[in-house]
Amino acid sequence: MEVRMYHIALIFILSFFPLDKVKTLDGNEVSLDSLLKEKPVYISFWALWCKGCIKELNQIKELADSGKIYVIAINEDGSRKLNRVKNFLKSRGWNFIHVIDKSQELMRKFRVIALPSSFLYSKSGLEHKFTGFSQKDYKQLLLKIKELEMYYGKHNGSPEHN
Repeated sequence: MEVRMYHIALIFILSFFPLDKVKTLDGNEVSLDSLLKEKPVYISFWALWCKGCIKELNQIKELADSGKIYVIAINEDGSRKLNRVKNFLKSRGWNFIHVIDKSQELMRKFRVIALPSSFLYSKSGLEHKFTGFSQKDYKQLLLKIKELEMYYGKHNGSPEHN
């Protein structure tokens, strides 16, 4: 019964989650379902020209390195700047899942209208959305991740909403 309820919940969540799988910069395919089973997933849309995006991802790097969240960084510079993006990523050392949104399809699916735009997901669905990124946003994110950490640890990846 518990497994069946999980599948029903997962179908419900994925109906509101714009992605099922994503193809990474290195050509691998990542199942978001499998990531969400383990810990929250932070999805950030960014571009090379966006200074706020770079600042945000530099801060998020600490959380990704600590193992508290998965980070999917979706670049919006397009395929013409692919080599520049790859070189930039090598210089940053961001241990994220990197995706290039060549046709801005993902940007449309997530209804992103400004950069940076970021989304924090748990198995329960969307936990938080940021447009822009400030220290206040970062503090809110830390609190939300701490709350989710507790649930992921105690409830095997099933956070509950109040």
